Amino acid sequence: MPKKSYSILIFFIIVALVISGIISFHRSKMESDFKQVELVMSLNELRELCYQEGYDENEWLVKIKNSGINSIAIQEDTLESLALSEKILYFSGQEFNKLNFFLKTIDLFEKYQSLPGETYIIFKDKNDYFRIKDNLQRQLGENLVRDLTIFPYKGLKVKGSEEKLADLSLGFSEEDIELVRNLGFQVILRLKNFSPMNKEDIDFKFKESDEAGKISGIIFDGETALGYPFQENLIFTAKILKTKGYPFGIIEFTGQKGIETIAQSASELAVRVHSITKEEMVIIPKQEALDRWIRAAKERKVRIFYIKPFMKSDSDLIEENLSYIRAIKENL
Repeated sequence: MPKKSYSILIFFIIVALVISGIISFHRSKMESDFKQVELVMSLNELRELCYQEGYDENEWLVKIKNSGINSIAIQEDTLESLALSEKILYFSGQEFNKLNFFLKTIDLFEKYQSLPGETYIIFKDKNDYFRIKDNLQRQLGENLVRDLTIFPYKGLKVKGSEEKLADLSLGFSEEDIELVRNLGFQVILRLKNFSPMNKEDIDFKFKESDEAGKISGIIFDGETALGYPFQENLIFTAKILKTKGYPFGIIEFTGQKGIETIAQSASELAVRVHSITKEEMVIIPKQEALDRWIRAAKERKVRIFYIKPFMKSDSDLIEENLSYIRAIKENL
């Protein structure tokens, strides 16, 4: 090999090693910033347990805070979560026709004749109306989402069955964010991808996250990272994460599609996350679960534990979960 070519090769090897070292340093620093393991639970899953057990939500949140949970993960609203929170009513076209049968004597309802494959949403709060309308139009198209005014309420007529609309992500609830923050929790947002998504949609998602105020990080929700399947969109997501300085979680062993592309572009912000799936939580013994958490922290330096609650127990389920959280905290 000519001496000049050899020198150039050595130069590029040195540059590559320096860049690799810088990336490793930043990633190590990011993970070391979590001096203690951050214990996270999902607000939706905590609510599900409260509904199941008939337990007061605020009291439950205070108890898990005192037991060691640092952060609450907030997922984007869905029609179901909005209905459970009593923020909306929604009906299929068939259900709306049944409602009309009883209300047909009221002039207000005479003009609304539903068609097959339509869903009707009625809102209590106009801010929720604007947020949900914006998100639905982005994902379905403006022509499929129309205004429906039933005085004094705002409403939407959406072309699409309840099943089709069930999994759509509809932005974050300001009330939920305020609730957990006022109780002293850090906030982790779970941005959810949809397809097809363009750069404008990605930017819109992050602008919604900005409205949440200070957050401790982002963990993408679902099987795909924000921007998947297009590489340029995933790189754009990584660029925004770097601009905003948001740490983002990589959940072990899930194979979330697109997350590695984002991690390659923003590795200094990537933080390892361990979780035990909802399905595993049905069958796993408590001690085995505790052993998994300990190994994750000590052997793999995982710095975020995304803890799912037990949903069945032979004893007091609330106390069983509090005991479980305390045991994780004490063994770290």
